[in-house]
Amino acid sequence: MRQKENDLIVAIDIGSSKISVAISEINDTGNISIIGIGKSDTKGGMRNGIIINIESVVKAINEAVEQAEIQAGREISSAIVGVSGNNVESLNSKGIVAISGNDKEIREFDITRVIEAAKAVAIPMDRQILHIIPQNFTVDGQEGIKYPVGMVGTRLECQIHIITTGISSIQNVVKSMDRTGLSISNVVLQNLANAKSILYEDEKELGVLLIDLGAETAKVTVYCEQAPFYNAIYSLGGCLITNDIIAGLKVPYATAEKIKVVYGVASFDYVSKDEVIEIPSVGGRIPKIVKRSDLVYIIRPRVEEIFEIIKEDLTRKGFIDKINGGVVLTGGTSLLTGITDVAQEIFETSARIGYPHKFSGLGDQISGPEYSVLNGLILWGYERFNRSNDIFSKSKKEEYKGGFLKKVKTILEGFF
Repeated sequence: MRQKENDLIVAIDIGSSKISVAISEINDTGNISIIGIGKSDTKGGMRNGIIINIESVVKAINEAVEQAEIQAGREISSAIVGVSGNNVESLNSKGIVAISGNDKEIREFDITRVIEAAKAVAIPMDRQILHIIPQNFTVDGQEGIKYPVGMVGTRLECQIHIITTGISSIQNVVKSMDRTGLSISNVVLQNLANAKSILYEDEKELGVLLIDLGAETAKVTVYCEQAPFYNAIYSLGGCLITNDIIAGLKVPYATAEKIKVVYGVASFDYVSKDEVIEIPSVGGRIPKIVKRSDLVYIIRPRVEEIFEIIKEDLTRKGFIDKINGGVVLTGGTSLLTGITDVAQEIFETSARIGYPHKFSGLGDQISGPEYSVLNGLILWGYERFNRSNDIFSKSKKEEYKGGFLKKVKTILEGFF
């Protein structure tokens, strides 16, 4: 007999190189336990985070879902889906309304009204809003208010962060999921899922730059005062480093990728001059022996270039001065030895590798930076589960209310 699914949280991360699926359940204590994991290569169906071959992506999703279902012993019918793509854009907008009601007390209705006013910006016909996130509120000139409900005033202002993407990109994701027989419970930008699983509250308050270095894209998010202020996705990823290794060492793609993953290093401080690696040759020829330090000459310039492009863009758009809390790197490419050293030099601030929250059950299998999006999608679903089932204790409800406008987000379900 099939078990009910309403206690499951299913996440599907559609990445450029792989599809990752995690099935989690809420146990008797209200905590998350990972019970099924599936992974599959995208089979050339993705490019820079955008679907270019639906058949390949559908096949990859089906394979990953089947693996996860077999491991979990459960069937699924819906999932939270993480999306990306180099056509994602973000902007900040402000709205102003007069506070309704004779007593001038701010109510949730006023929050909805001011957000509606703030989102009244011109969006091109070929784009759609993916997320609307409140950054802060102002009541009668008093700035920096996170949750104004219950306050008294005459004028309410709200600044919001709007994330848009191409309509066709989302339509192709929906179509791919439909072809698998699965419905989408929520579509989440991978940048936001990353932030949920990686960033600490004090980093988001002080100001932090989060860079997810994937296979074909670099997903960038700037948080400040607990809110996202900038989101972008660049066509810059680990595949560029792999291509450089191919050119530098004259090896096939599979060999270059393995060298990058196993021996990749971006700083001379982490390799001795005498350390060597053996590189298999093609056609049964004798393996080549090269110094591992030679990889630094190949890898570091590309890593520097990626960071410089991001820094230049943030400087041009006025966000570089907001990252007082440093830089956090995640994604598979962030596992390159010494990459944080390069980030610290380029951005002139501290840098660390971001490891996602570790869940119980099979959680250790998806606890690396390359699975930060998948973990974030699960946490995203967990918040929705808690809201719908009202299982928070009183103290948890207060924490929920106080943390980055989470209660306000409840009001905004219709905008997502």
